[in-house]
Amino acid sequence: MLNGKHFYNQTLKKAVAVFGTVFNNIKIVQQGVGEVRVPISYGPRKKFLARISADNSGATSKSIALKLPRMSFEITSIAYDSANGLNKFNKRVVSASASSATTSIDTINQGVPYDIGMQLNIMAKNQDDALQIFEQILPTFTPEYTIAIKDMEGAGTVTDVPIILNSVSIQDDYEGDFQTRRTLIYSLEFNMKVKFVGGVSEGKIIRTVDTFFYSDIENPSAKVNSTSLSDSATIPIDNVIGTLRVGQTMTFEGMPRSFIPPTITAIANTFTNGKPNSITVSANQTIPNNTKLTFINKNGEENVRSTVAAGDEPPLDETDTITTTFGFDHG
Repeated sequence: MLNGKHFYNQTLKKAVAVFGTVFNNIKIVQQGVGEVRVPISYGPRKKFLARISADNSGATSKSIALKLPRMSFEITSIAYDSANGLNKFNKRVVSASASSATTSIDTINQGVPYDIGMQLNIMAKNQDDALQIFEQILPTFTPEYTIAIKDMEGAGTVTDVPIILNSVSIQDDYEGDFQTRRTLIYSLEFNMKVKFVGGVSEGKIIRTVDTFFYSDIENPSAKVNSTSLSDSATIPIDNVIGTLRVGQTMTFEGMPRSFIPPTITAIANTFTNGKPNSITVSANQTIPNNTKLTFINKNGEENVRSTVAAGDEPPLDETDTITTTFGFDHG
């Protein structure tokens, strides 16, 4: 944001050039002359009218009247397009930096939408010439015509720019003396929707992603379901709440402080109401029936780390290497 780093995307310059290119190949047929290409150039309408009405009959006059028909166009307004505004913090990847393609990447922020008002003027000295030009333009705009413009939002981008025909007005200066030159003017008001983007910024490529799953609101629990559990590593259980996993540490009510908590080494494949009905722990147990068992998740047991190989460049595909590690110690 105004950080002194120079950038120039030539957005407005490209928009003007594209708009003029749309109308630079219009031709008309004049009686006794044949097919004539209608010239077009950028400039205010008043300046062209002054040239058209210039008196070139005097011997000392240095000006030359313009030949009709011809067209001119100019920018009439630039306004923010609030209806098409997007989150300005969105970023788009442009390309990887050539010097360090595996460690950094070029990005640009979301473009800011603007409406550029363009006025196209058709100037002719007779109605037939003006109508030939006019009727070659109208069928193209319904009332919108979209053009794909390259590099409008950064190098290598292609942006669809709608050009909308908003209104048409006609001016016919038919009154005046016989020396006044008649000029028919068809003015077409257009609106171009463009986006202005800032400079390219270099950012680091994310190669390692750590994911932490917290599926249990509290530690899982269960109750002993056996009237004769004595010195056994297999514990029948019921009333299971939460998810039991191998590696969880088991504690229970009345467990002596000096007792080393066992861990789950296996979970039964037989289920009751979708829950296991027995588990195997790392040490034999003697626990009264209906004793509540509490299971503590192993540190890092639910962590997942995904790492992209250092030599793989974006965009990633099936030839790249992604290593996934479960239960890593985040430290």
